[in-house]
Amino acid sequence: MINKKDIALALVLLVVVLILFVVSLAVGEVHIPLKQIWDILKGNTVENQSFSYIIEARLNRTLMAILGGSSLAVAGLILQVFFRNPLAGPGVLGISSGVTLGVAVVVLGGVSLSTMSSNIAMITSGLLGAFFILSLLMIISKYIINSVTLLIVGLMLSYFTSAFVNALYHWADLEQTRQFVVWGLGSFADVNTEVIKMLSFMIIIIDLSLIFLVKPLNALVLGESYAKSMGINIKVTKILIIIITSLLTALITVYCGPIAFIGIAVPQIVRQFSKSKSHQVTLPLALLTGALFAVLADVLIRLSGSQLPLNTITSLIGAPIIIWTILKMNKVR
Repeated sequence: MINKKDIALALVLLVVVLILFVVSLAVGEVHIPLKQIWDILKGNTVENQSFSYIIEARLNRTLMAILGGSSLAVAGLILQVFFRNPLAGPGVLGISSGVTLGVAVVVLGGVSLSTMSSNIAMITSGLLGAFFILSLLMIISKYIINSVTLLIVGLMLSYFTSAFVNALYHWADLEQTRQFVVWGLGSFADVNTEVIKMLSFMIIIIDLSLIFLVKPLNALVLGESYAKSMGINIKVTKILIIIITSLLTALITVYCGPIAFIGIAVPQIVRQFSKSKSHQVTLPLALLTGALFAVLADVLIRLSGSQLPLNTITSLIGAPIIIWTILKMNKVR
């Protein structure tokens, strides 16, 4: 049952995202008046044609932020429910590191990033890396009772994949190394319209498939044994979770770099503002909150007048939230 407070919260989040969307189009090194923005979006001719190119770049960047933030937040929420750990997430569990290794194989392997085939290679390689790490974690989780131990395993897997990445540096030339380092800092910029269209289509399809996970996730909150007693097919659920979270993480990480804290911090924010246990409520709220978090971080970068790495801002916002979550988990009752 969806209560009125959750509906009101969703509407507030939607309005804030829309406001930030407009702000994101207006702010930057070149300020563009709202009237000019509206005219450009409607396809009208404006006096300064350079504004059209600036708005197109900012529009793609903003849409990428919305897609990236919402995808990582949803992936984080699903992983936290499945592993029953509020500190689980694509970055913490090493899934993003798996994608990073996949991308490193392509980029540091000497493949040009200017061709469509290289984009396909990056997505495929990144996805295989995410699948491998998450599948490995699910197997290991069967033999681990303590959820904190699982996080340590995820951290060790991150170090393991980082070792391979560091080895690849020795065979890469200076230009390939520079490209990979810049990618690793994280950014929603420099994504063209064709990529945005492709990602939008794929992520919308993936988000619609979340309908099939609502009931299993609601049951898994109370434990795997309870979920089985409710007739949930755990094996199929695990496969769906692997596919959905790996796809969401890989698609965003390949184009934006390994973005920190969105996947782990946003579910905590959602749980503070909504007390609902139903994922019919929390999944859409995570989607909206993730989009808000990402667009806000990108706007703050441009308002600061600098080209700070995206992960600098997401860490400054997300780290305090995680510290607070850890303190709350260990609070003496």
